Amino acid sequence: MGRLSRVVCVVIFALGLTACATKFNTIPTDFALGAKEESVVIGRVTIVMGTLMGLKPIGFFERLGTSQLTVENETTGEDYVIVCDKSGPDSNFYVALPPGQYRFSKWERGNLTGPLAGRFGVGKNQVIYIGTLKWGRRQDAGSFLAGAFMVPGGGLIGDWQVEDEYEDAVKSFRGQYPQISQEVLRSLIAQ
Repeated sequence: MGRLSRVVCVVIFALGLTACATKFNTIPTDFALGAKEESVVIGRVTIVMGTLMGLKPIGFFERLGTSQLTVENETTGEDYVIVCDKSGPDSNFYVALPPGQYRFSKWERGNLTGPLAGRFGVGKNQVIYIGTLKWGRRQDAGSFLAGAFMVPGGGLIGDWQVEDEYEDAVKSFRGQYPQISQEVLRSLIAQ
């Protein structure tokens, strides 16, 4: 085997070891359902840092970019990354996903990551509201002493909740996508 073919084999092998997830950004404002077998999944991510012992979190957290949610389509085994529409503590997502049963695995924002659990289902050609994922920093002294809100490896000390803000989500969605007339189905993330 020649040197070049060995290099090509090593590159192909290395690429095979890295799992790539497809990224889904917010759908364009002229998006229409029906061209493919997919649905629009809408939701929100809210990060509540709060205060502890009178101290507010430092402002760098606001500048870390957008939240990203990694999900696995349990039907096909494919991984997807849902990218929220803006940076800051509150951001929506409006993404077109193929049908299937999905499971969350993690949340990322800049170099911070955290585990995220929950499941949701996606049918064909639907608009589905899956809820507001709200993360709250733990407010106990142990969490503060452990690094206020960061742990080694860029993780977070806090808890996720799913909240139902259906009316606000539908109003925001209709304001941005008036051409999508399908009923918005409520199918909250199951823990």
